Amino acid sequence: MRRLLVVLLAGLLMPWVMGAQSAAPKLVAPGVWFLEGDAHAGYCNSIVIEMERYLVLVDPSYPGRTKELMAEIPALSKKPVKWVFDTHAHGDHSYGNALWTQAGATTLAAAGVRKEMDLYEPTRWQSAISKREDVRATDARDVERPKVVFRGSKFVLRDKTREVDFLYLGWGHTRGDGYVWLPKEKILCTGDAAVNGPRNKMWDADVANWPRVLDKAAALGPNVVLPGHGDMGGVEIVTGQAQFLRDLYAAVKAQMDLPVSDVKVSLPERDANWVRPDMSQHIGIMYAEIKAGKPAGALPHTWQ
Repeated sequence: MRRLLVVLLAGLLMPWVMGAQSAAPKLVAPGVWFLEGDAHAGYCNSIVIEMERYLVLVDPSYPGRTKELMAEIPALSKKPVKWVFDTHAHGDHSYGNALWTQAGATTLAAAGVRKEMDLYEPTRWQSAISKREDVRATDARDVERPKVVFRGSKFVLRDKTREVDFLYLGWGHTRGDGYVWLPKEKILCTGDAAVNGPRNKMWDADVANWPRVLDKAAALGPNVVLPGHGDMGGVEIVTGQAQFLRDLYAAVKAQMDLPVSDVKVSLPERDANWVRPDMSQHIGIMYAEIKAGKPAGALPHTWQ
C-alpha cells in the first residue's frame, strides 16, 4: 500500500516537475499563436509569429520550456524559427537562449537586456543551477547574451506577410523591457511589463516610471494583449497594470513617515487582479525606491 502511494504521488508530481501542464497553443490571429507556459514549472508565456519564410519566437523561457517549444512549434508551422526575442533579462524569459542559437536561430533584445545580464549574471544563473534541473542540465556557467541588440526605440522585421515592431519604451519592469507590436493586427506582446494576475516582480524596476511606460504601450491601441504571465486579454491588462502601480505607489508614499514594517495598504477594487495575499515585498521595494529617490532596480538588491 505504501509503495502504491509513492507511485501515485510520483505520477501527480511529474507534470509539475517536467512542466507538462503548459496549455495548448491558442491561435490569436492567422499565423500568430499564444503559448501559455506552465506556471508551476516557472515558465513564462511565449508567442509564435509566422512570417513569409520563417518564424519569430517571443520569450524562449527556461531550457525545459524551450525543449517543449521545439516539439510544439513544428505542429503550428513547418517554417524554421529564425528570430528569438527576449522581452527582458529574467531567467524565466531568457535562459533558453543558447538552445535556440545552437538550433540556428538568432536571439534579439533591446540593449538594456544585455546590460542587465552583465549586471546580474552569472550570479542569478548560478542560483538557478542550484534550484532547477533544466538549467543544471545545460552544463553552462552563464546565460548566453542575445546575439543582436537594438538601441533606440524600434527594430522592425517586415515582409509580404506582416510587420513586426520590437519596441523599447523605457525603464519599467526592467531596464530593458521590450514589447512586440503587430500594427496590422493590433496585437501587443508585453513580457512582464504587463501581467494578468498577481504575478508582478519589482526588484529590477523603476516603479515610478513604469506606469508612464505602460501609458505609451496603451497609446498604441492594442485590441489583443499577450502578457508574459496569465491569460491573454485586451488593453485592460496594460491600463489595469498601470493603475495598480500608481495606486500602490501613492498608498506607500502617503505613509513614508512610518517604518516600512508598519506600512499597510488597502487598494481600490479596480486593482484586485494584481493584488497578492501578502503585499509586504511590493511595499518594501516601493518604500526603498521612494526613500532613496532613485529606481528600485538601481539600489543594491538580491533576486529572490
